[in-house]
Amino acid sequence: MIGDKLANAMNLFGHPSCINTAKCLQTAGEKGVDIEAHVIQGPEDVLSMSPLGSAPVLKDLDNVVYGTVAILSYLDDKGFGPSLVPRNGVLRAQMYQWAHLVMKYVQPAAGDGGDRDQLTKLYDLLEQRLQSPPKQGGFICGEFTLADIHWSACTNMLVNSGASDLVDSRGAVKSWWDAVKSHPSTSKEKLSPFDVLPTKADMDSGTLRNVAINVL
Repeated sequence: MIGDKLANAMNLFGHPSCINTAKCLQTAGEKGVDIEAHVIQGPEDVLSMSPLGSAPVLKDLDNVVYGTVAILSYLDDKGFGPSLVPRNGVLRAQMYQWAHLVMKYVQPAAGDGGDRDQLTKLYDLLEQRLQSPPKQGGFICGEFTLADIHWSACTNMLVNSGASDLVDSRGAVKSWWDAVKSHPSTSKEKLSPFDVLPTKADMDSGTLRNVAINVL
């Protein structure tokens, strides 16, 4: 423990096959935020909390946050340790560019059986980026940021779905993936954030993992 504790766990409503739910869980692990995860079956399960009628939805006492970008920002701000958003303006813009690339192109290509041609092009772009990162650190922006959260949640889903060759066939991507899996919590808590991501068994059984760290 680092001394900072939360009085209550937050509640996350999502699904193990939802990439955006995985992003929220991993961010919570990175920032030392306790999460009680609840599996939803359809839009009707969250309509009372979110007009979007889609997962994920985060509930923190009386605060309800919906929309993946908003949830990640909330967890980053409420959690402990350095921000996952770079202070440097150039790196911050690059982080948002790579996050946008995932949300706009990678996630749609990863769904519905996967668009292999599109995914090949996109992971080739990631390979090129990781071969010449803007600074040392081994991650997309050098240091670990929300860009790595976006890409690792997608990559985890693809690996669970049998597309591990997208990682294993690219040296820089493989090194990045190994670094993500071994990355310690930014909050300095004794937790591997990667371990809270849904596994194939979680996806098959329809279960989500809680993030249990700090609650008094």
